[in-house]
Amino acid sequence: PLVARVAQDLERPILLISNRADRALALFEELQFWTGDTQAHYFPEPNPLFFEKSGWGEGTRRDRMQVLTMLARTLVPGAPKPAPPPILVAPVRAVMTRTIPRREFLKYSRTLQIGQRVTPDELTRNWVDIGYEYANIVVQSGQFSRRGGILDIWPSGEPRPVRIEFFGDEIDTMRSFDPASQRRVDTVKALMITPARE
Repeated sequence: PLVARVAQDLERPILLISNRADRALALFEELQFWTGDTQAHYFPEPNPLFFEKSGWGEGTRRDRMQVLTMLARTLVPGAPKPAPPPILVAPVRAVMTRTIPRREFLKYSRTLQIGQRVTPDELTRNWVDIGYEYANIVVQSGQFSRRGGILDIWPSGEPRPVRIEFFGDEIDTMRSFDPASQRRVDTVKALMITPARE
């Protein structure tokens, strides 16, 4: 309750660190009760231990990138800022794990807007460089597809994928869509695309 109250008066993110993952999850659930689902966020630790050579789980990668994207939105000019400042809950091992440096993360982040002039080829090359994978149909975070003058991408920090339609080299429309039915949901005026991998 104390962290939730302090967060109401601050204009910046709060990081709450716990010594163990189970304790961090318990704190995260308590914070969701006090602040609501939109303000509290969990920054997970990698599944394997530091000496194991196995890959991270897809959910862990996605959740970590969503938190990093949210933090980047507070720093990038012109990016849509989170309305209430986020409260991040993390076990100490999650914070100690090496990640992409802040300068590199911001350097490779890009905001797209309706009416902006950019070629689809340039965008797809850029997306591959920052860790996105090509797929025939976008079904999970970190993927993109292309069909003529239409690009679909699921940015790391977004809850749904976005369909970008071009008129020549100009972005004509951007709409989020449901990945299961491929039906459009909402119009998007500005889209921040951040790296898909740490």
